[in-house]
Amino acid sequence: APGGSLPRTSSAETLATMQAAVLTGEALWIGYVNAEGSASQRVIAPIRVEGGFVTAYDHTADEVRTYPLHRVTGVAELADDAR
Repeated sequence: APGGSLPRTSSAETLATMQAAVLTGEALWIGYVNAEGSASQRVIAPIRVEGGFVTAYDHTADEVRTYPLHRVTGVAELADDAR
């Protein structure tokens, strides 16, 4: 759950979950490591997954952002009470 440790999933599971969320409009909780190596948690609603990137509405930043998939440490669906 958000607030705990960062989610950890395999690359294949991360990609599959992101692609499914594009179709369903589901928001996801992700772990992300930026270019400087700082880890963060984000709540995103994926819009498009292609070319090794996910473009998503980032609820944490309140804007649309594009993230390299190789920097996503994992992904988890949000619990109903976390939305």
